[in-house]
Amino acid sequence: MQARAVEKAVPVVATLSDGTVLSGDLSMIGSRPLTLVPFGQDRQRMFLFSDIVSIDHEVETSSMERPWTFKESGKADKVYLEGQYPLLNFKTRITLINGSVVTGHVISAVMSLKGDEGQQKLFLQRQIKGSLQQKIADVVFVGSLRMTGSAVAGGGPIKGRIEGFGTVCSVTALDNAREQILAARVTRDNQFDFGTVLPGTYDLCVLTDTHVLTGHSGDTPRGNAGDPLQDGDLAAINTKFPLADDFFNDRWILRLRGNRSFAKALVYKRRADYYEHEKWTPGGFLWHLEVWSWHFADPDWKVDHRYILIRHKQQGGEQDRKLMCGKALDAVPPGSTLTIQAGNGNNEEWHLIRDLK
Repeated sequence: MQARAVEKAVPVVATLSDGTVLSGDLSMIGSRPLTLVPFGQDRQRMFLFSDIVSIDHEVETSSMERPWTFKESGKADKVYLEGQYPLLNFKTRITLINGSVVTGHVISAVMSLKGDEGQQKLFLQRQIKGSLQQKIADVVFVGSLRMTGSAVAGGGPIKGRIEGFGTVCSVTALDNAREQILAARVTRDNQFDFGTVLPGTYDLCVLTDTHVLTGHSGDTPRGNAGDPLQDGDLAAINTKFPLADDFFNDRWILRLRGNRSFAKALVYKRRADYYEHEKWTPGGFLWHLEVWSWHFADPDWKVDHRYILIRHKQQGGEQDRKLMCGKALDAVPPGSTLTIQAGNGNNEEWHLIRDLK
């Protein structure tokens, strides 16, 4: 897979738990962005430093523990040894430039801080296990990071309503800047609300009981500018597409957008057999609508990431949906309130791709 574009260093002031203050330009070591598992969720979220105003790293629990070893290999019995060591667990609060706050458990990260006194490593850790000679108060950790060049600006809400396309089941969005899928809150009167989102653009996807409406813009993540797509690129990707490992044998590339560094393929996948509550579902099938990102590494195309817009278990007898693309759902910016209508007085606004069957 192609490595994600490495984010530029950002100016920061770091405060350690012992009161030490450091300043300089902060960057992640490695290509993985800062990653957090928010409280109440079982999925990871990734954050770019350029989207963050501050990070507060607080002790969640602390205790003095006795060292131990297993009494016998392969068995659970333990033997406790002499002495004690400090054990600290942390929770992390991230304030974003759109004013929202996300709190959870960080995936331990190593960062590089380059200042006037040289370069050093900073560790943002989910847990710290001290040495036998230490007390809890002896453990020094990063307490806070303030991104001095960031400001709460550019973000905003994305919300709207769907009219004339049946009952809305779900609305999702591909964050084109950060390669993440967001889910909206949907109400019974076919309104949806993503809340406040970060700056950038979002391709929206709507699942109703009769249709799938999706945006599929050419917008790509930051740092992924490239040569325009050329005639024959879709055919070339299609030769590699069947070779990609996947649980779905039936799959099709429906459209291609983006550029040669980040080509966005809209993919429909279908599997006839699946089980619901440990029972085979007769007459039904499982289908996905996804976006696969590819890059051109001369002479071949290579797949990088896959993003699931819709995962639907279609019951036997359930109506097949019509998949339609529309510019109203392309590259939607924060601050948008949308009214998505069937035709909206102009049938050219929606393009039928295929029946999802």
